[in-house]
Amino acid sequence: MPVRPEYTPADAVATDRRAAGSMVAAIAFATLTLILLAVPASAQTPLAITIDDVPWNGVEPLDGAAGGTDRLLATLMERGIQATGFVVCNRMEDGAPIVRAWLAAGMEIGNHSAAHRDLNSGMQPWLDEARRCESQLASITGKRGGFFRFPYLHQGPTAAIRDEVADALAGMSYRTAHVTIDNSEWILARAYGRALQAADERTSEEIGSAYVAHMLDAARHFRRVAREKFGRNVAQVLLVHANALNADWLGEVLDSLTAEDFTFVSLEVALRDPVFLLPDAYVGRRGLSWLYRAAPLSQPDPWDEAAEDALVRRFGE
Repeated sequence: MPVRPEYTPADAVATDRRAAGSMVAAIAFATLTLILLAVPASAQTPLAITIDDVPWNGVEPLDGAAGGTDRLLATLMERGIQATGFVVCNRMEDGAPIVRAWLAAGMEIGNHSAAHRDLNSGMQPWLDEARRCESQLASITGKRGGFFRFPYLHQGPTAAIRDEVADALAGMSYRTAHVTIDNSEWILARAYGRALQAADERTSEEIGSAYVAHMLDAARHFRRVAREKFGRNVAQVLLVHANALNADWLGEVLDSLTAEDFTFVSLEVALRDPVFLLPDAYVGRRGLSWLYRAAPLSQPDPWDEAAEDALVRRFGE
């Protein structure tokens, strides 16, 4: 029996869609649902690696942000992974040496806004920052648009704001870099930074090991969510950050994921999965995995809060 392709159609463009009451939208949604059901199950799960807060977030290691970046990029290149780094433009140094290092390593970069402003705090200043960062990145890459990652995964507290922002980003030729594997890495990264500052190697090792276990749990969890909701493996998008924890431990996370039948793809390839064409059914102030937001809307699983609470109890916030 011939093997059918992982995604159909192959030229699907990953752009945001929103539910509407028109007959056209209803037909489109029904068609997408049929496409999702028609895509065959696969033993392997495609996974894109995305890294927020480039150039750097949090405590710098002994070799500084530049050294930590070199180690992070080496980890990715050794495994043949093209990751996408999302840049907070106000954090770039003169000449943007770290962003240029990402590009020289063959990675993609995207817009994470100028100052990581929360869209829940107001739309117009937020849009101004998105446009300012777009201009700064274009001066480095020579091209406009690409991928945009919402700070905090907050996409608009009301339907009107969500939709107006989506239109504005589309006008800048941006596609939303949705996240499916959301996680509590940020809790562990803060604890790891404190341990580095205290030169506490034992605690650093404990946190690193807990990080690998947590990320594996998160990947398994969201793979199960996708199978239960859509009846198949979907392409997944993992969110982590440019920080000391990942400079030291991301390699072990990636190797553990490989052993769990995740296979690494670029963000461009992952977003071709028809699941990312589904309407965004969520309106509210929370930052949620796309697997919950994508129509039909589903409530976050108790795993999410339980995993976060367990890490806070163990390592602090």
